[in-house]
Amino acid sequence: MNNSSSNNLVSHVKNYMQSKEKEIVDLTCKLINAKTENPPGDEILAVRIVEDFFQSLQIPYKIFEKTKNRANIVGSIGNGLPSLLVACHLDVVPAGDDWKRNPFEAWIENGRIYGRGSSDNKGQMASMMAVARFLKENESKLKGQFILAGVADEERGSALGLEYLLNECGIKADFAIIPDVAHNMQLIDVTEKGTLFLEITSHGKQAHGSRPEMGINAIWNMIPLLERIKQLKFREVSHPLHTPPTLNLGSIHSGTSPNIVPAVCKAQLDIRYLPDDLGDNIINDIKNIIREVEAECPPARFDLKIISNQMPTVVPINNPLVELISKHTLSIFGTRPQPKGMSGATVTKQLIQKGITAVGFGPGDETEAHATNESISIKELVDFAKIMTLIALDILS
Repeated sequence: MNNSSSNNLVSHVKNYMQSKEKEIVDLTCKLINAKTENPPGDEILAVRIVEDFFQSLQIPYKIFEKTKNRANIVGSIGNGLPSLLVACHLDVVPAGDDWKRNPFEAWIENGRIYGRGSSDNKGQMASMMAVARFLKENESKLKGQFILAGVADEERGSALGLEYLLNECGIKADFAIIPDVAHNMQLIDVTEKGTLFLEITSHGKQAHGSRPEMGINAIWNMIPLLERIKQLKFREVSHPLHTPPTLNLGSIHSGTSPNIVPAVCKAQLDIRYLPDDLGDNIINDIKNIIREVEAECPPARFDLKIISNQMPTVVPINNPLVELISKHTLSIFGTRPQPKGMSGATVTKQLIQKGITAVGFGPGDETEAHATNESISIKELVDFAKIMTLIALDILS
């Protein structure tokens, strides 16, 4: 495509998406008003909105439910190769307290849409529905296939959402973009730390609080173990795209009354480790620490449970998705987003593990997700639709 044709296409897409601003806003508000707090989820409420939209445009789609009302919807445009998947999650975290208004009745103020899920991840879904409209209207020009998925359960691990779609429903693609990383479209998520959740149980013996020597205090035994784990040395401590590894003591539970020696104490750890490290190494190091503390502090006894161990993921910085995101963000914004590493986990992990080239990229402020009075810029949603349309056309035409 020569420069003149390219400029004409960019101008056409800009004008088209600008004309769809009201639709993007209306769809975002409808999706917010569908109360899909997870738990319990009830993503079917949002799926019905997407379904009506797909039906109005005659976009083929399927609905997948692993559990009743925990619904996913997948629509497709075009039939050939390559295929580009964009997945936005339809569940949201619980609203919490101190909202200015009802978090499930969207409102607009100063160029922003407010409501639970506006930034994480329903505004992005509305933008992508506008992209789907454009691509459907230009379907005859597509050689590849565009797949738009509204998925369940992202906020609680994706077992009923994208994992289910990939493992049990035959969903696959060559490329995927996950618009769930915020950073106002100035960051491309190309690598994510490993995520290791552990639970340690300290076993003691219950007794009367006035005679603690008759029992074994599970809390007292847990304290030196946690102090030792706090000093854990990671094998890999630096990476060009990442902040250093982290270890967080997320919860500790024990005891029922001050006059009872607690027999059980449970602590949960969240460890984020770098791509060149191994979760198994960290687990073995903690097991060694447990054995040392048991030997030094009899009769201390501990169990270690692995709640989750998601491996780090990396895609090459020079992969086609990064190049196209950079190219088309430049054409809309005048600046290029930077490849970065994420400490948090997105569903790009599950996609990469299936051999799909997947990156994270999207609108929204980093501080808005899960916050009280969550909101997103309307202009960003429209600009995101412009960029994603140009990316899809570049890959699929």
